[in-house]
Amino acid sequence: MGMFLQNVLILDCDEMTAKAALKKVEQISDSSMLELVPNECRFQQFPKGISILLNDRCCGYDSLAQILSETTMKPVMLLYIYDDDFWGYCFCDKGKPLDVFTPMPDYFEEVSEKTRQEVSGDSSLIASYFKVDEEEIKNYLIIWDEEKMENFEEKAYPDDECGQCDSWQVVDFMRKLGFPYEWDS
Repeated sequence: MGMFLQNVLILDCDEMTAKAALKKVEQISDSSMLELVPNECRFQQFPKGISILLNDRCCGYDSLAQILSETTMKPVMLLYIYDDDFWGYCFCDKGKPLDVFTPMPDYFEEVSEKTRQEVSGDSSLIASYFKVDEEEIKNYLIIWDEEKMENFEEKAYPDDECGQCDSWQVVDFMRKLGFPYEWDS
């Protein structure tokens, strides 16, 4: 079994507000957010907001991002690594889902072209919210097709640490958004 990881970015948010939001979500959550334990989550403050490394057994994806965004009334991006096979995100603002990205939309089953478009990510939207240059992030939001997988070690950008089809590419993406993944062991 591979690695499962979820990290939440909340723009314009401090640790106290984030902790209160997680406590509230814990109280109202159902089986769609398995085992959220706020006291086991880790918090790191950045100039743009807070990064939260969710506890190991927590599993919420889109629904968790939406509820946290509604609770805080702030933009929330939930980034994840799924089974160490791929990474993705769900982005919401004030509880409204705005953007979704997964590089492997056919991972579980073949999906329609419409669904592929719906989960292709919007680099312009993300750049606008995170106040970054779209050119610095758009190469992350690509579908991992056979050609990309054959050249998996190529990097989206020269200063990246991970290859273009590595689930840990999420770390390069987070760094470009202004939230470096710097958790101590």
